[in-house]
Amino acid sequence: MKPIVLAVAALCATPLFAASEAEAGRALVKRYADAVIGVELVVTMKIKMGDREAPPRDQQIEVNGTVISADGLTVTSLASVDPRVSFEAARAQQGGGRGGPELTSAEFKEVKLRTADGKEVPARFVLRDSDLDLAFIAPETADPERRYAHVNLAEAAQGEVLNRYFFVTRAAKTLQRVPLVRATDCVGIVEKPRRLFLLGDQSVAGPVFDPTGRILGIMLQYFSSGRPSGVVVLPAADIADMAKQAAAAQAAPKPAN
Repeated sequence: MKPIVLAVAALCATPLFAASEAEAGRALVKRYADAVIGVELVVTMKIKMGDREAPPRDQQIEVNGTVISADGLTVTSLASVDPRVSFEAARAQQGGGRGGPELTSAEFKEVKLRTADGKEVPARFVLRDSDLDLAFIAPETADPERRYAHVNLAEAAQGEVLNRYFFVTRAAKTLQRVPLVRATDCVGIVEKPRRLFLLGDQSVAGPVFDPTGRILGIMLQYFSSGRPSGVVVLPAADIADMAKQAAAAQAAPKPAN
């Protein structure tokens, strides 16, 4: 038994990463942790089974989002915040037929951003794209005096197979939402119908960086013919293109109630 104990002790004492790699990961957390914030909301859902409609029920949702501009524009995975995506995916897996539960309506309430310092910022959806699994959320009221920590999508990294990358995310609220970082490798690149990066490890809605701090993209869920097919990294340039539309929607006057 003693040799085994010694072997285990030696294994535990062995660093997981080279010193330079660990240093790069710690630097990325220090630089970008505050740009990864919480997205919280309540969705009131009405569900129908056949001809019978169940009473409305509330679902509380808490996910991570990545701030992409100084005014607080935030991007996250649409499938993570909109239950309609999950219902549509379930129907697609059933071949589009009836018989399962049907979501007849979803009302989004109490949408807010929770910043790294724990402050709650009332927010609203400004753009959704189900094809790319993107949801853009902005503060309800613009505050020109406040500048949010954010990721610059223009500082983009090149994606190469077997290059080393890092993703930054946060733990759940029960674990005090501490920043997390993980090293991973690009294991493949999809070129059509659009470029997507495949990583060895995933965390939905987390930004992915190269060791110098340039952003590769954001991890999102991928759907094929309406069916979930895994987690991919959507390149920063594609997100930046959609962010322009989101920023325009953010600046547009809100419709009167």
